[in-house]
Amino acid sequence: MIDLHLHLDGSLSIEDFKYLSKKDGISLGEDFPKNIYVSKDCKSLEEYLERFDLPLKFMQSKENIEYLTASLVKRLYKLGYIYAEIRYAPLLHLNKGLTMDEVVKASIDGLNKGLKECPGFDVNLILCCMRHADEKLNMETVEMANKYRNQKVCAVDLAGAEALHPSSYYSRVFSKAKEYGLNITIHAGEATGSDEIMMAIDNGAIRIGHGVHLSLDKDSIKKVKDHNVCFEFCPTSNLQTKSLKDYNHVPLRDFMNNQIPVCINADNMTVSDVSAISEMKQMIKTFSLTKEEVFRLYMNAIEHAFIENSEKSLLKKKLESVFEKYWSNLSNEE
Repeated sequence: MIDLHLHLDGSLSIEDFKYLSKKDGISLGEDFPKNIYVSKDCKSLEEYLERFDLPLKFMQSKENIEYLTASLVKRLYKLGYIYAEIRYAPLLHLNKGLTMDEVVKASIDGLNKGLKECPGFDVNLILCCMRHADEKLNMETVEMANKYRNQKVCAVDLAGAEALHPSSYYSRVFSKAKEYGLNITIHAGEATGSDEIMMAIDNGAIRIGHGVHLSLDKDSIKKVKDHNVCFEFCPTSNLQTKSLKDYNHVPLRDFMNNQIPVCINADNMTVSDVSAISEMKQMIKTFSLTKEEVFRLYMNAIEHAFIENSEKSLLKKKLESVFEKYWSNLSNEE
């Protein structure tokens, strides 16, 4: 019902693909829709990221970006979500002449259009810098996040092939983000180890995307707690990228036992063929989570959402009012 780590380009629906393919005359390929999901024999994060090539072909116009953002918002609402943060990299949508400013405006317009049909639901946007991109484009992404920070843009991120491009390369970019006082989340500790997570925290991250390879030693735990860092777990995608062997290797219990804040997210609803709801069900099944533990995971998400405290208070009240219904659904065996 809450998702803080959700990529727009990894979450296009089959209906989205069909509609835009017909509208734009772009082929979906002979193996559609199989080619929009990651294969079972995916060998790495780098191979996983290849599944974004097709959706990005459809995300090079203002009209399509607006449409797809609104579409995802409405789908989340229909699934019963109460809050979400959708992320994407504006610099990946410039291939047909759009400016980064036009891209961000289109996503905001789509977000607001979708929300008009979703009473009581709220969504914000996170703008991703990319590890493979040059510093100029990543700096421009930070500038866009600052410009639109009061217009549904709530944070900046760093995504991409972590093993090939360490966070240490991006200190100037995130120094600017910190100078602006922007919220920062960084993908780290997914394809590499704990050192990358420590660098991300040094770069200002107060949330870590994935972070499953945190070394749970005394110093690392202290640093995470001192900076009040929350970890955005995305279990299925970690299995698909071979970051983890199976669900039992998700370090959820270890983090919870050390009082390290964790929340459960989808990452990519289409590429991974999951939702934050199905991911929570999987964690309940794998770790025999109690009702109280699941409530705490949702509270972690609210407490570390990139929203004002007044909004967090309202979300907490909403969670309390709907949780019994959600717990009944989540804990039912299918």
